[in-house]
Amino acid sequence: MIGPARTILTATLFFISTAVMAEPDARQIVDNMEQKTRGNTSTGLMELQIDRDRVHRSLLMEIWEESGTDRAFIRVLKPERDRGTAFLKVKNNMWQYVPSINKEIKIEGSLLQDSWMGSDFTNDDLLRATSMIDDYTHRFLNKSGNTYRIEMKPRPEAAVVWSRIEIEIRKSDYLPVEQLFYDHKGRLKKKMVYDQIKTMGGRTIPTRYQMISLENGREVSRTTLIFHKLSFNTQIPAYIFSKSNLRK
Repeated sequence: MIGPARTILTATLFFISTAVMAEPDARQIVDNMEQKTRGNTSTGLMELQIDRDRVHRSLLMEIWEESGTDRAFIRVLKPERDRGTAFLKVKNNMWQYVPSINKEIKIEGSLLQDSWMGSDFTNDDLLRATSMIDDYTHRFLNKSGNTYRIEMKPRPEAAVVWSRIEIEIRKSDYLPVEQLFYDHKGRLKKKMVYDQIKTMGGRTIPTRYQMISLENGREVSRTTLIFHKLSFNTQIPAYIFSKSNLRK
């Protein structure tokens, strides 16, 4: 017959072991964050506010993304001078359509880290050519408090520019708080801040991303991405992710 003390001890050990087993690893947490903020598909309307070199300008864009097939499409609506500019990504292939010269331009891998439309975001940032899950390893830096701090380092075969990325994610809902981007000399070059958490498309998500460029720890410019409308997990017509759609 099992005594009360042993029963309590067994139950305690069981609950402790279940809690430990239930905690996801660092990679799973980043994956949960991606699923929370992206879904299988997403469509919407977003604004990019660029503040650099004492110049402020704004772009309004339509976006379509299908993470399962690794496809994305962006079309600029405003301002008028940029209207019709479009970007297409199909797996590792990317193109830009420039209406002023009526020409499609292939975005080569060497251009992934170039500025996107003069902003602090890169082609890679907006078109998601790099996978946060598949192209990086993940480990905890800190699990105390209300957030996870995770370090991501590129896998040897991954064609990425950053030597490491630190990301902070809320424990309660797996929403991102901040990302820090370090170059190959270990210098902090960019910081992404996520805020203005709202319910949009049936999900509670950050609706404002601020990408801040840094030099010697000081801000030199920033670009603010604001989502005005988002829908998740709706079917996207196949023609959206076609080269012929670039010129429409």
